[in-house]
Amino acid sequence: MLKIPFKIGFMVVHFLLIASLLKAQQKWEFNFHYGSWNINFARPLIESFLEESMDKEIKEDILAEHPGFVESYYNREATFDSSGNNLGFEARFYPGGEKGSFSIGFSIEKTKMELLLDQYVKMDFTNGSYADLNGDAEIIIEPLSYNMSFRWDIKPSWMIHSYIGFGFGIAPLKGNFSYNLQGKFFNAETNSFESESESQEKNFQDIEDIPKIFPILQINLGLKGRITENIYLHIDAGLWDGLLIRGGISLRI
Repeated sequence: MLKIPFKIGFMVVHFLLIASLLKAQQKWEFNFHYGSWNINFARPLIESFLEESMDKEIKEDILAEHPGFVESYYNREATFDSSGNNLGFEARFYPGGEKGSFSIGFSIEKTKMELLLDQYVKMDFTNGSYADLNGDAEIIIEPLSYNMSFRWDIKPSWMIHSYIGFGFGIAPLKGNFSYNLQGKFFNAETNSFESESESQEKNFQDIEDIPKIFPILQINLGLKGRITENIYLHIDAGLWDGLLIRGGISLRI
């Protein structure tokens, strides 16, 4: 049986939908947009989740290398940050024509999502031994997604008006994960220092236990301004698996 690749199949569905809508001979808009992405608004929640999961793993690794040692003090300081960008092309159909409020959009989006974690660990033991460790981790996700969205323009006849929209998309999961850990361990029993070093980098496609499809959820509010009869500028903000602020230019035909 002939198998159609996932990307091609999804694009064919998009183009068939667009072709069927073209028969209605209503209004279309085509736009390019670019924006900035991050998930820093969720920093306290993410740091809390990492604290619970990583502290256990760090302690178990240290104690496994030094059996019989008893922990007397533990402290970990961590800083989370994120950044990214989004670039896309969208075709948007207005069934109601020039004065219509409702529209359906089909877009191809390239998004880069970068998550960074820096941490410092101090662990003391009852016999006078201690560990000082510094580590950093980086996750980069770069989905090329195919999306559908629904939008309502409020007072579309006005030169400057607002709109609200929501949508969804899917993409093959692409990206990688890496981390580095370096530091020293003072062993009071031998009165000597031991160096600690570990690093690893993995591509998501090589990890068996994670999904291979990356979902996109979109909710946004925006402003749209008419420059000429057929050209518009717009800027919006909202959720795109994180916070996305972007602007663009549209051509209506």
